[in-house]
Amino acid sequence: MSEYQGMRWVKADFQVQTPEDSKNWADPELRLGNPRRPKTGNVACELDIQNKARVFLKRCHELGLQLIGITDHNFSALTDPRDWFLTHLLEQNKSVAKELGRERIHIMPGFEVDIGYHVLCLFEPTGKAGDLEHVNKVLIQLGLPESRRFEKGESTPLRREDATISLAKLLRVVQDIHGGIVIAAHADQEDGLLQRSSNRADYQLTDLLALEVTQYPMSPRIADILLGKNREWSRGGKQPAYVQSSDAKSLKTDKDGNPRPNSLGYRSTWVKCSTPSIAALKQAFLDSASRISLEKIRPSDRETYPRIVSMSVKGLRFLEDQTITFSHNLNAMIGARGTGKSTILELLRIMFARETSDALSAKVQLKAKRAKETFTPETEIEVRWEGIVGQPDTIRFTSAEGLSLAVGEAHDLSAYLRHLPVQFYSQQQLSDLTAPGGQPQLLELIDEACAAELEKLHGEERTVAADISRLFAAKDQIVAIEAEITTLKQELVELERQWQARQDVQGEAAAYQNSQRAKRYYKVLSDRFADDVKAVERALESMAAPDDPSVMITDAWPHSAWFTTHAAEVNASRAAFRSKLESLVREMLSESARLFKQNEQWQAVSADLDTAQTVFLAACEDKGVQPQDVSRLQELDRTKLAKQKSLDDKKRQCEALEGTHQALDASLQKLFEIWREQHKLRQQAADNITGKTGKSVKVFITPMGYKTKFDEFWMALEPDRRSRIGREWDRIGDAFWNSFLTCSCSKKSSPWEHITELLDDTSKLPEILLQFKKELPEFTETIVEKWRALRLKRVPDLIDIELYRPDGTFIGSIEGNQLSEGQRNTAILNMLLVKGDGPIVIDQPEDEVDASFIYKDLVPLLRQSKVQRQIILATHNANLPVNADSEFVYALKSEGGKGCVLAQGGMDRKPTATAILDIMEGSEEAFKRRFEKYHF
Repeated sequence: MSEYQGMRWVKADFQVQTPEDSKNWADPELRLGNPRRPKTGNVACELDIQNKARVFLKRCHELGLQLIGITDHNFSALTDPRDWFLTHLLEQNKSVAKELGRERIHIMPGFEVDIGYHVLCLFEPTGKAGDLEHVNKVLIQLGLPESRRFEKGESTPLRREDATISLAKLLRVVQDIHGGIVIAAHADQEDGLLQRSSNRADYQLTDLLALEVTQYPMSPRIADILLGKNREWSRGGKQPAYVQSSDAKSLKTDKDGNPRPNSLGYRSTWVKCSTPSIAALKQAFLDSASRISLEKIRPSDRETYPRIVSMSVKGLRFLEDQTITFSHNLNAMIGARGTGKSTILELLRIMFARETSDALSAKVQLKAKRAKETFTPETEIEVRWEGIVGQPDTIRFTSAEGLSLAVGEAHDLSAYLRHLPVQFYSQQQLSDLTAPGGQPQLLELIDEACAAELEKLHGEERTVAADISRLFAAKDQIVAIEAEITTLKQELVELERQWQARQDVQGEAAAYQNSQRAKRYYKVLSDRFADDVKAVERALESMAAPDDPSVMITDAWPHSAWFTTHAAEVNASRAAFRSKLESLVREMLSESARLFKQNEQWQAVSADLDTAQTVFLAACEDKGVQPQDVSRLQELDRTKLAKQKSLDDKKRQCEALEGTHQALDASLQKLFEIWREQHKLRQQAADNITGKTGKSVKVFITPMGYKTKFDEFWMALEPDRRSRIGREWDRIGDAFWNSFLTCSCSKKSSPWEHITELLDDTSKLPEILLQFKKELPEFTETIVEKWRALRLKRVPDLIDIELYRPDGTFIGSIEGNQLSEGQRNTAILNMLLVKGDGPIVIDQPEDEVDASFIYKDLVPLLRQSKVQRQIILATHNANLPVNADSEFVYALKSEGGKGCVLAQGGMDRKPTATAILDIMEGSEEAFKRRFEKYHF
C-alpha cells in the first residue's frame, strides 16, 4: 500500500534556541564546553556535543514535535561548522529517530535578529550540515560577520553602515533572494512589532506573512490588529498569519511534568502540509484559516468521523494498477478527460454497492455499468474503510469471487454495505434531485439527517397502524356480535312462548303420559307371557322323535344286547317328558286367556286410560299445541338454556370490546400526531442543514403536501370509468386535495381524514362536489376495506428549496420553477456538503453550477465541510483544489490508453502544483498570460 502523500497536521515550534547561545541557555548540564570539541592528542573529541544533541532531539520527540526552527540569536559566533550545535543536531537526527522508532524531525536552520524588534529568519529544512554554511553566509550578507555578532556575550542588533536593517530589506534578502521566510518574533510583547505605532508601516508590508504571538487567546487590541479590525494598522490584502512558539531556552519541566515557560514545547503551532518546507510554510501562512491551528491537541484528533482510507486497483482495462491513500478531509481527483478520474469514483460506488439503487437514474447506472466493463478476469479492487478510527475493514472485489469483506465482520454483506454512511453524487444525480419528480430523493436526503429519530417514529407508526387495523376489525366484530345478540334475543322470545304453551298442558300431558305408560306396561306383561308360551312351544318342537335301535345297532357290536336294552329305556324316558311338555303348553295357553283376553277388570281399566288421552287432546287443541310437540318440552328447555348461554357469551364479548370506538379514535389521533412529529423532525433537520449554509438556502416542508403520491393513492380507489362518478374521479380528487390544502385547521391530520370529515358533514363539501353528495358516501361504503387501508397511508411531505443571494435577496424556489438547472444544483450542493459526517463522493460538482457560486459559495462550503467529513471530488475547476485548499490532489494522465498517476499530494508539493497548472490552467505560461490581461 502506498504511503499517504497528502497534507497532514505537523506539530511545529518555530523559535527554538539551543545551547549555542550559552549566555541565554538555562540548563547548565546542556551548556557546551569551551572548547566545544576538546582535543585528545591532535584529534577533536565530539562525543560531548553529540550526546547533548541527542538529549535535545529526544526531548523534541517526547513532546511530539515534528518541525523545529533553530533560531539562536545571530546564529553563532563560531566559524567552524563542527563547533555548531546545529551541525550535530542534523547529524544525530536520523539515528535518534531510528532508535525511538519515529520519523526524523524536520529541522529548519535559521537565526533570530534584532532590527528594532526581533524577527525570526528560517530556511529550508535540511539534513545536511553543509547547508548551514549557506545560512551563516546570509547573516554575513545582511551585515553581521561572526566577529560582530556578540559584544560581551550579548547579541548585537542587525545593522549595516550604522543603520538598522529595514524589514523590507530583510524580507527581500531572506525570502526573495535566499528562499527563506521571516516571522516577527513575540510580536505582542513589549519589544515586539505590534507594540509601537512606528512599526505600522512594517506590519503593512504584504510580504510579511506571519507573526508570533505569546498569548492565546489574544488580547482585544492584538486581535483587532491581526483580524483587520483596527483601521490604523490595517493593510491591503490578507492579514498575516499568527503562530506560537516556545522561544525555548531550556528543556526543563515543572513538578507536573509540563514544560516550564520558555522551555521547549511550552508553546507550539500545528501546520498542515505534505512535507515541511518553506513553500509549505508560505502556503500555510497565506491560508492560515485552513492550515494553521493553535489548538493544544492535533486538530485531526477531533476528526473521528468515518472515512475511506484507501483504494487499490489491479487488472483493469483502462487504469494502471495503483493505490490511492485518501485524506480525511478534501480530496480532488484531477486529469484530462479520459484519464479515469470519474472511473475511480464509480469504482468506489460499486465497492459500496451503491450502483444499482432504484433511486438512481438510468444515466447514473449506465456510468457504473461502463466502469464494470473495464473489469478483466484478473481484476482485484480493495477499499480500506474506517467506521471507527483505528479499526479498519477491507472490502474486496475480484472477478472470480465478487464482493466480500476481507477484513472485518459482517453477517450480511449487503446490509453491512447499505448501512455504511457513504454518499455518492454525480452531476446527473444533483440535477435529478431537484428536477421534476425528484421529490422522493429530496425527502430521502432530509430523512438521512434525522434517520435515527425517524426510524423510532416509523416503528411507532407501524405499531399504531397495526393496532388501528385490529380496532377496525374489532369494530366490525362489534357490529357482527350485536346482530347475533339481536337474533338470539328474538329466538329466546319465541322459545319462551313455545315453552310456556307446553307448560300449560303439562297436567293433562302428565295424566296422558302415565296412562300411556300403564298401557305400555300391561302390554309388556302380556307380551312377556306370550313369549314364555312360545318358548315352551319352540322347546317342544325342537325335541326330536326317538330313534329305532334296531336300525343303528348290529349284532357285530360287542355287548349288542345291552346297547339295545339301554336305548329302549332312554327312548321311553324322552317320550314321557315330551308328553309332559305338550300338557304344559295347553296349560299355559289356557292361563294366558284367563289373565289377558278374558280379564273383565282390564276392560274397565283400559277405558279409564283412554279417557286421559281424550282430555289431553282437548287441552292441546285449546292451547294451540300439537300433541306430538308436548314431548319436546325438555328439548326446548335445553335449547333455551343453550341460546341463553350463547347470548351471555356474546354480551361478554361485546363488553370486552367496549371502548373500541374511543380506542380507535385515540389510535388514529396518535397516528396523526406521529405524522406531525415526523414533519417536525424533518423541518428541524432541514433547518439545521440550511443553518450551516450561511442562509443561502432555505428549505420549507409542507406536511403531506406531495400531490403526485396523493393522486397515486387516490387512483387506487378509481371506480368503473363508465359510471358518472368514475368519469369525474380525477376532478373529484383534485377538489378534495385543494380543499385539504386550503383547510384552516391548525392540526391537519391527513387528506383522508379531511375527506372523511367532509363526507360525514356534506354541508362542508366544496361546490364542485355537491353534485356527488349522495354518491360519494355510498361509494365509500362499497370499498370500506380499501378506504380503511388508505387512511393508514401517509402522503409524503413536500420539500421546497429556496435560493438566496449573498446579500439575502431571494432568487427563486424549486417548486416555483424559478431556478435554472445550475441554480438548482447550487442549492442542493449547499445542503449536501453540510449534511452528515460520512464521506461524500461527488463527480464534477461544478458542472451546471453558476460560476460565481463556485468561488463565492462552493469553495467556502468545501472549506467548512472538509473538517467535519471526508470529501472526494473529481473536478475540472481549479477553484476546488486550489481555493478550497484540498489536502490531497490526485492528478491522472493517460499513457498507452490507461490512466495512471501523474502527481499526488498537497499543493505544497511542486509536482502537484505543476500538475494543477498544466491540467486546469493550461500550463504556467497560459496562467501568466491570462493574469496579465486582467488589469491587476
